[in-house]
Amino acid sequence: MRRRVIFLYTLWGALFGLLFPLTSSLWLILNGGYPLHLRSFILVQRNHPLEWMIDTAPFFLGMFAMLAGIRQANVLALNEALKNRVQEKELLSLELQNLKDRLEKNIEKQLVELKAAAHVAREAAAIHDLDKLLADTANLISARFGFYHAGIFLLDELDEYAVLCAASSEGGKRMLARQHKLAVGKVGIVGYVAEKGEPRIALDVGSDAVFFNNPDLPETRSEMALPLKARGRIIGVLDVQSTQPNAFTNEDLSILQTLADQLALAIDNARLFSETQQNLKELASLNRRLVAQAWAPRLMQREYAFQYDPLGIRPATEIQAPTNTDPRRTLTSPILFRGQPLGVITLLRESDQPEWDTWEVELFESVVAQLGMALDNARTMEDIQTQAEMERLMSEISSRFWASADVNTILRTAVEQLGSALDVVQATIQLEAPSYHS
Repeated sequence: MRRRVIFLYTLWGALFGLLFPLTSSLWLILNGGYPLHLRSFILVQRNHPLEWMIDTAPFFLGMFAMLAGIRQANVLALNEALKNRVQEKELLSLELQNLKDRLEKNIEKQLVELKAAAHVAREAAAIHDLDKLLADTANLISARFGFYHAGIFLLDELDEYAVLCAASSEGGKRMLARQHKLAVGKVGIVGYVAEKGEPRIALDVGSDAVFFNNPDLPETRSEMALPLKARGRIIGVLDVQSTQPNAFTNEDLSILQTLADQLALAIDNARLFSETQQNLKELASLNRRLVAQAWAPRLMQREYAFQYDPLGIRPATEIQAPTNTDPRRTLTSPILFRGQPLGVITLLRESDQPEWDTWEVELFESVVAQLGMALDNARTMEDIQTQAEMERLMSEISSRFWASADVNTILRTAVEQLGSALDVVQATIQLEAPSYHS
């Protein structure tokens, strides 16, 4: 372009300059009667030096025109460069704006997903029942993230199958009813993730296209499976599916993996909570049996019962049935120690007496709450004293045995000491000949 402009300016300058010498030379040739050919032009130039100066004018005009062309070409080139720079700036500005819009959308999407993940994790952490935890979490993930399907698989005891334990979609619930399970390491991306412990995305577009053919989930176009790990061990897989062909990105994977980690922790806590509750139930049952075994002999040998009224305290043989059974004027409660009932206590008021105040009920409950422990402490002390007395008597009687070397003396000592120690009306001891068989 630049060369073309310079050439045109030079050409037009030279042609314009030729008009003057040609016109002057033609006038001299015609005025002098010379023939119209090249020799006449040369002769005129030789005889008239001024004509030579005029004839060189086109050269100088061409030079000036060339310089003007160069300047004009530079101006045009500069204008073109400025125009290109302006266009590049506009394109760059447009690209930056598009990039900004995409980043803002991605950031907004990530914020929404992070909020959703935090909400799901917070809700999951508050649930201790495993079945409810799995069902509620699957529904929350599907609702908050807008997924077509969300399923939670847990590994069986042998780590051979990933068993579907919760699902949000209708198709997933049908699979749940069939007790759907996948072989670890063999079937689908769920089986892959259950074995490898690495998240995986499956799409039906691009170079890694996957054909989805689950009749229960016919609209699936994208799937992502994430491992559930607790204490360094794979315990299950979180599976989410979308109807969009290219729904999941690496950013989505990062956010959902964080959610999966929180879910795995909640599942592990729920299991530990369930195990702890079961252990506590077994411990409570054991404590009740131990308390019952400790109290049963004592309560079978004698009856512990007393009744109070304004006339005094009566033992069990003189207890009278209550004449007033108005529940508003009756306080009753079992006497418990470590969950094992030891008895019952009842307070009655006459029908013309006021109902129980709140502080009276609280006092009653507080006393009853401590009564069981106080009774068992007293029983324990009595048992210790009894055991100590028994050991003392055993030691005393045994020492008398060993103090004698006579059989009759030992027998007399044994029957006398046992009868005296145990407060019996009669005690008998005799030796019998042993039976012998050859």
